[in-house]
Amino acid sequence: MIFYFSGTGNSKHIADKIANSTGERIVSICERAIKKNETYDLEKDERIGFVFPVYWYSMPTIVEKFINQLNLSGYEKQYAYAVTTYGIAAGNVMDSLTQILKQKQVELSGIYGIKMVDNYVVGYDIVDKNKQRIILSNAELEMDKIMSMIERRANTQYIKKGVIAFVTPVTRYAYRKTDHTKKFFATAQCNSCKECERSCPCNSIHMREGRPVWAGDCTFCLKCIHNCRQSAIQYGKFTANRSRYQYKEPSQ
Repeated sequence: MIFYFSGTGNSKHIADKIANSTGERIVSICERAIKKNETYDLEKDERIGFVFPVYWYSMPTIVEKFINQLNLSGYEKQYAYAVTTYGIAAGNVMDSLTQILKQKQVELSGIYGIKMVDNYVVGYDIVDKNKQRIILSNAELEMDKIMSMIERRANTQYIKKGVIAFVTPVTRYAYRKTDHTKKFFATAQCNSCKECERSCPCNSIHMREGRPVWAGDCTFCLKCIHNCRQSAIQYGKFTANRSRYQYKEPSQ
């Protein structure tokens, strides 16, 4: 069983690829799944996978919330692993996941990371299409190595933490304490299609007088910015002239 969270498609692609290789079930982490709070029944030889992006060297808050309340039935020391996607490095993001799972008597045996296209458009522009293709082509090669390790249930770490991974506690604190909704807004280009409201994994977007407004627990996945076909959604002063990104196969 693979539990995954994805904003702009990087982690979804990884989760889908693993599922296609292993034949295992896939579960999307979202607010709806959290509210449903079901118990997941594991088969005897089933692997348990977690796939998610790194935000500020941290797990997305929605992922942490989901895993904290995760109920597994039939767990008998099956192989558990996690794959995180990142733009620069992963930091010590897996420390938090390891601790949460340990409280549930689940041992995280495989720790993996894979560099993908960075979507953090609120901080800097997206790399150009040619660089995207190079990054994603390299990611496919790395993913083949990781899937081989997952299939043989390797007890290993294959992840780039980065030279400043030691700042993880600071960045994690800042990420959790920041009000991420404050600077979102929609311009006059908004055509009231409501796609941002429908697709928000945290249910943090609601329409008011034909325009989206942001409130509540935003995990800062930036899906709304990148997914808007009108490029009407902005964050602060700097995103208007920056590119948008959604995962596509390297050949596309």
